[in-house]
Amino acid sequence: MSTKGSWIAGMLVAGVAVLTPPARAADVAASGRNMFVNKVLESFKLPDGNMASRVLSSGFITADDPASPLSLASMTCSGTSVTRAEATVRGAGTCDSVDADGDIAFYWWRYDDKSGGRWGFLGGTGKWSGVEGGGTYAPGQAWKDGRTSNTWKGSWKTR
Repeated sequence: MSTKGSWIAGMLVAGVAVLTPPARAADVAASGRNMFVNKVLESFKLPDGNMASRVLSSGFITADDPASPLSLASMTCSGTSVTRAEATVRGAGTCDSVDADGDIAFYWWRYDDKSGGRWGFLGGTGKWSGVEGGGTYAPGQAWKDGRTSNTWKGSWKTR
């Protein structure tokens, strides 16, 4: 390619870069429900008499707004919960979800009986790369076969 051709190609690239609007951050608020099938991997008694359980949970996210990028994303969580007399005292762990576009979001979660459940984003791929935010959750229905649900709400910012 001649010097003139290289210069023209460079100017075209520069022109496209200047004329392309920058990606805008999006502020999103959403709510919904998570549905899980839980598998207790291990349970053991703690010195204080409470029970600890390491659990793997698989399920999906429903969002109150079907247009939410979290709507119908699959979700897998792992964590440890401490229970006393069948009530959860505290717990913590991590999750990941895969949305309809195939992008993965990573999360942390924690729960204690005094302040309830909290969760937050740890980043991800595609649209979830660089995401910041989180919210709260509350236990929902629990079925006799070990399946559970929770309700969630939160907000986040994507770049």
